[in-house]
Amino acid sequence: MRAYVPPAMKRIWFVGAGAFVFTLVVGIRSMGIASAPLPTETRLLTHHLGVALSRLDPGPRSGEYRESLAYLRLHAAEAVSELRGPLLGEPGSFRKWQLTYLLGEFGDQSAIDLLRTFMDEPMPQPEPAHPGGHEIDLRYSEESVSRVQAVTSTARIASHRPELRDQVIESLVAAAQVSPRLEATAMFELGELMGSELESLRGVFGPEKAQYFEPFMPPPEWQGLLSRRMQKHRGEQEERREKRKPLCRAN
Repeated sequence: MRAYVPPAMKRIWFVGAGAFVFTLVVGIRSMGIASAPLPTETRLLTHHLGVALSRLDPGPRSGEYRESLAYLRLHAAEAVSELRGPLLGEPGSFRKWQLTYLLGEFGDQSAIDLLRTFMDEPMPQPEPAHPGGHEIDLRYSEESVSRVQAVTSTARIASHRPELRDQVIESLVAAAQVSPRLEATAMFELGELMGSELESLRGVFGPEKAQYFEPFMPPPEWQGLLSRRMQKHRGEQEERREKRKPLCRAN
């Protein structure tokens, strides 16, 4: 004779069994067992993106990093597409800085467009600190640093892909014009990239940005100090040179 099981207990058992099966299926799919195997190209792309991110710290000193970077440069458009979601959807994370840096290492036209989209996104509002505390808003700081890195990464794409130089310049000019937060970094990168050609952009920015087109001169109160230090340095060099002369003759 079978034991009597109350209806309530049966419902609990079926719900629990269903939850177990659902969890098992999701777990198996996440390991790629139940679902169809991923194409070889997709597996390789995921692998090399993971290696490049994990070996970002040693960078070119790591043979694994160099190998993965070479692969990503050959498949730049696919790699950029893969990183679009995480870059635009992970507010205030260190991983976002890593992604912006990596895009500058293998980027193409689509990377320039993605970095510009990211730079144009509104910044989150900083969280107020507790009165008298020394806390910093880490999420806000990481967002800010990542955007500055996006400017630098955009400029670096031109060094890897000289044929994209005009597109890089266009993106940096837009960043300097639209975002006061990124203006100084974008103008510096433009100067590094264009050299004396930067003068051609003077009319684009107008007189209010004239300081970026003038050679750097230290403030007047520094000039006398720098001159005295240079004279002192030259005197010390001459003194050391005189002391070495007898030793040179002896040899």
